[in-house]
Amino acid sequence: MTAGHPWHSGEALVQERRGTPRQLSISAPYHIEKDMPQQHAEFFNGLPYLPLATMDKRGRPWASILVTMSDSDPSIGITTFNRNQTDVVAEVNQYDPFVRALGPNQNPSGDYCRLFAGVGVDFSNRRRNKLAGLIKPISLDAEGKISLRLISDQHLGNCPKYITVRSLEHKARKAELALDSFDALTAALPDASKNLIARASTVFLATKHSAHSDGSSEDQGDMGFNHRGGSPGFVRTYEQKDGDIITSYLVLPDHSGNRFYQSLGNIETDKQVGLAFPDFTTGDVLYITGNAENLYDADAEAIMPRVSLLTRIEVTGAVFVKGALNLRLGSEEQYSPYNPPVRYLRSELDAMGHIADVVEASNPIGATLVSSQKISDTIHTFNFELSEAIETPMPGGFGIFDFSGMLDSGYSHMNEANPQLVNEDFVRTWTLSSAPEFDAEKNLFRSTNQVSVTVKRIPSGLMSNFLHEYVAQQLEQPMRVDFKGAGVGFSCLTPDPEGGPPTIPAKMLWVAGGVGITPFLAMWDGIVNVAKTLPKQLSSDIILVFSGRDDDINVLRHFLATSSALPENLKLRVLAFQSAGEVSAEAQTAHDILTQEFPNAALSTEQRRVQLADLEAIEELLDREIFLCGPDALMNWSKTALRELGVKESKLNQEQFAF
Repeated sequence: MTAGHPWHSGEALVQERRGTPRQLSISAPYHIEKDMPQQHAEFFNGLPYLPLATMDKRGRPWASILVTMSDSDPSIGITTFNRNQTDVVAEVNQYDPFVRALGPNQNPSGDYCRLFAGVGVDFSNRRRNKLAGLIKPISLDAEGKISLRLISDQHLGNCPKYITVRSLEHKARKAELALDSFDALTAALPDASKNLIARASTVFLATKHSAHSDGSSEDQGDMGFNHRGGSPGFVRTYEQKDGDIITSYLVLPDHSGNRFYQSLGNIETDKQVGLAFPDFTTGDVLYITGNAENLYDADAEAIMPRVSLLTRIEVTGAVFVKGALNLRLGSEEQYSPYNPPVRYLRSELDAMGHIADVVEASNPIGATLVSSQKISDTIHTFNFELSEAIETPMPGGFGIFDFSGMLDSGYSHMNEANPQLVNEDFVRTWTLSSAPEFDAEKNLFRSTNQVSVTVKRIPSGLMSNFLHEYVAQQLEQPMRVDFKGAGVGFSCLTPDPEGGPPTIPAKMLWVAGGVGITPFLAMWDGIVNVAKTLPKQLSSDIILVFSGRDDDINVLRHFLATSSALPENLKLRVLAFQSAGEVSAEAQTAHDILTQEFPNAALSTEQRRVQLADLEAIEELLDREIFLCGPDALMNWSKTALRELGVKESKLNQEQFAF
C-alpha cells in the first residue's frame, strides 16, 4: 500500500513541535487514500450540502458551502463515479467568491483545471470525510446552478469531534450582497460580520500547499479543507490601527485532533487561507481570505492565555452575503460535548481586569493543601501554603492553580466517557476567598504565602469534585500543585494613587448567589483587616443580599461573626434568601441555627427567592455602588431589576468569569 499523501515539510514541522509520535507520523499518510472508499462514495452521494474550496487567479483560497438538494430540480445533487470522479450540481449565489474564483474573469485562458479541496459533513450524525484534487470543466447558468466535476486523489475520514448537530432543510432565499472586498483589500470588518463570527459554532478553513514551496520535488501543490468547530465565540476577532489603516485579525485556538496537522502544516509553507462562516438560521455567509500564521507556546499565550497553539489570520478580503444559503435549521442545534471552554484574547481579559501576574515557568511556585473547612454540604474552603510569599492583589482577586502535574495523563484522541478531558489543561482560576493582613505603615496588604479558595462541588465539575473527594478520602499523599499567578479585576477596595490607604464606596450593595459569595468573603476580610489597624479610615454602609440553596446559608457566618466588632463607621446588614422547591431538613436546620446564633438586626432571612420588592425596599438604593457575583440567571435578573428601579449602569459592577 502506498501513501496517499506523503508529509511535506510544513506538516512535519508542526508534528515535531507538537510531539506527534514518530510511529503515527510514519503510518498516518497511509490513511489518506488515493481512491475513494466505497463508504465515502455512498456518503457523498447522499449529502444535501457540500463545503468546497478553490483558489482565485491570485492564488487566494476561498471556501464555500454548495447546496446539493432542491425542492424542484431533480438534477441537483452529488454523483460519484469510478472511485475518483464526483459530479456536483449545486445551487449557489452569484456573489459567492468560490463561484467567482471559477468564473471567466478568473480564467482568461479558459483552463478550468483548478485545485480544490472539500469536506463532506453530515450535521445530523457528525460524520465527515475529506477529499481533494482537481476541478475539471464547469458550467454556471443564470439561475444560479453550478456543475462541477471533481477528480480527487486524496480521501480521508475524520472524527466527529467539535461538530454541531443540526438538521437542515431546503429553503429558497434571495441573496443580497452586504460586503464585497473580493477584489479590494479589506480593512476593518463591519459589525455585522464580526457578530456572525461571534455566533458561529461552525467554520470551514481552506489552506494550500504550493508546489516547491518547501523545496520538495512535488510536481504540483494541493489544497486542504477542514471543519473547525467549538462553542459560539471560539473564534475571536480584534483590530490593529496604524494611523488611518485598520487591520482585522481572526484568532482560532487549536483544539486537540488527530495530530496530522495538515491544515496547520500547509500554513507553515503557504500563509494564504480562506474561511467560510455560515449562519444556518438566517442563511447568511461570511467568506474571508487572508494571511495566516501559527503561533506556539509563549507566542500563543501572549495573544490568548492558556492556549499553546493558535492560528492568527490577517483578513485581506471578505464577502458577506445575506441569504446566501438555500438552507434553514430544522431542529435545535446541539453543540459537541468535546467543545472546550471559549478562550479569550489577552486584550479582552485585560479590559475585564483578569490578567494575572504570571509566575515564570522556570521558577514555579508550589501550592500545598494544608487544611480545609466544610461550609455546607457542597461548599468547602481549601487552604493552601505557597512555597514562597506573593504580592497579593486587592481582596476580591483571583489565583491560578495548575493541577496538570497530578492529573494530566497525556494525549487522548477521543474520550466518550468524559469528552471534556480531551482538551483539558487542568488549570483553574479561582477567586481567592481570603485576604492578608494590612500593613498600616506601608498602607499595603502584606505579602503572604497563605491563600484560600472556597469551591462549590458541581456534579459535572472535574476539579471541584477532585478537591472535595481528596478531602473526603483524607488521602495521605500531600496535594501539591503549581501556583501560576494572581490578579484582580473585581474588588470594592481601590488603591490610593498617592500611597495612602485603600478606599471603598460610602454606600454599597453586594448581590451574591451561591458560591458567587467568594469575592465578597475576601473583600469583607480586607475591610476588616484595614479596620483593625486604621479604625477610622474606612467608612461604609454595606447591604449584602445573598441567595443560596439548602444549607449554603452557612457561608454567611463568616460575615456575621465579625460585624459586631467593627467601628461604628462600618455597617453591614445581611438579607438572606434560602431558595428551594421544598426546604430540606438540612436547610431548615442551617437556617434555624444561623438565626439563633445571630438574632440581631444585622441578619434578615426569607425562605424564598429574592424578589423585585426586596431590592426596591433597600434604602438609598440609587446612591449605592453595586457589586454582583453569582450564577448567570440570578445576575441577569438582578441587573434587569436594578435598571428597572432606576439604578444607573455606571453603578453596576459584575464579576466576569472569563479567564
